[in-house]
Amino acid sequence: MLLTKLIADVEARGGVSKAFQMILGASLLTNVFMAGAFFTMDRTVRTILTPPEINKTFWVDGRTIGPEYLEQMGSWVIGQYATVSPSTIEYQGNTILKYVHPSIHGELAIRFKMGANRLKAENMSKIFIPREVRISEQGKAVAFIGSQSTWIADKRVPGDEMKAFLVAFDYDGSRVFIKELRETSLTRPFDPPNAQKVAESEAALAEATPVVQEVAQPVETAPVQNAGNPAATPTTGLPPAPQATNPAAQNDLQSGVAPTNSTSR
Repeated sequence: MLLTKLIADVEARGGVSKAFQMILGASLLTNVFMAGAFFTMDRTVRTILTPPEINKTFWVDGRTIGPEYLEQMGSWVIGQYATVSPSTIEYQGNTILKYVHPSIHGELAIRFKMGANRLKAENMSKIFIPREVRISEQGKAVAFIGSQSTWIADKRVPGDEMKAFLVAFDYDGSRVFIKELRETSLTRPFDPPNAQKVAESEAALAEATPVVQEVAQPVETAPVQNAGNPAATPTTGLPPAPQATNPAAQNDLQSGVAPTNSTSR
């Protein structure tokens, strides 16, 4: 009833019809709801990035990178890093360096240069075939585990090696950089390099250390002096006592009586 009287009073004083008042009320409520939605909405900006080679879609959200992007970009980087030949290694290294963070650009450039010189000197080629992918969304890193075959000229080196390669990224909200690129542990690929070396050293030491068995040591007994031979040399480490040459003195010593006469020599 009060609302009806208020509407009639506004219509009488302002000449605004009831229908127009309802429209104004609805507009006011809409503005209130829009303002509430604006203040409570998530302002995270989602950017779609495209790596050099893709076969699935992915996203990055705020400062987080989706696992699809880590897998796609990581697969491309590791393909350029672990599958090389003398004629392509310099080009592949320079291509990777375009995506490297400035803080590690110099270090990786030196590593790539040294690796290229060694590969050319030995005429060596390597092919890496990934068999397992491990992703760390929190660390923005991905590890590829697989087999790597080596060729010297046109001869294949017998026995493929199992290798693991890690690539970690850094996303500043607009661009993704490579923050880390290295060979890593097969069992613990996301551990820091120092921790990996310690773990591998401990494992190698445990395998190389033989099992020590406690063997009962024989108890050494004191030598028993022969009562019939008092002249036997004792085992105490002292020099032997001089032996009497006089028959009478020898008889006194054997009977336990101290000799009274001087021992002739």
